[in-house]
Amino acid sequence: MKKTQSNAIVSIGLKLIVLVLLGISIQTQGQTTYKQTAESYLVVAGTSTLHNWTMTSKEMQFQTSFENGSDGIPLKVKSLSLSLSPESLKSEHKAMDKNAYSALKTDKFKTITFAITTATVQKDIITCSGNLTIAGVTKPVSIEATCKLNPTGTLRCTGSKTIKMSEFQVEPPTFMFGSVKTGDEITISFNMELVKN
Repeated sequence: MKKTQSNAIVSIGLKLIVLVLLGISIQTQGQTTYKQTAESYLVVAGTSTLHNWTMTSKEMQFQTSFENGSDGIPLKVKSLSLSLSPESLKSEHKAMDKNAYSALKTDKFKTITFAITTATVQKDIITCSGNLTIAGVTKPVSIEATCKLNPTGTLRCTGSKTIKMSEFQVEPPTFMFGSVKTGDEITISFNMELVKN
């Protein structure tokens, strides 16, 4: 009798393990991870009392996981994170870059990061809420991106977000001994071409 009960328990245990493994398989089957290609870039644009300015980075580390439909278009965002070194942002003027890095306190804070907390997908529009960290200060932000499927199977995601540097305790840089001042408001734009990882 005891042997029969023992066999029954083992049988039930094996079935449970199989069900768990099947559940994991079903859960991960529809997920596809992506990373950015070399064509991807991020631009920070702002104003000053002299002229408008831009700084560009092509050295981001971007990872995302989508649950795709049968046509390859994202239905759900499972995970998304971005990080970059602020010193990878470059303008056409080295003096401006130096002052910008000083304002961003790059000697102490080596990365700018964004990680989602929630996301919604409606057709080709993805709205992500998450935490943006600049110069060691983290703030919740919402960012909207348009993602379109290319004929090659890659995804092209574009969007922009306007923020104020002062919200992240960053003092807008000045140039030419303080005679040129930058505006507090900046716009972060991105153009990401994503390939399956």
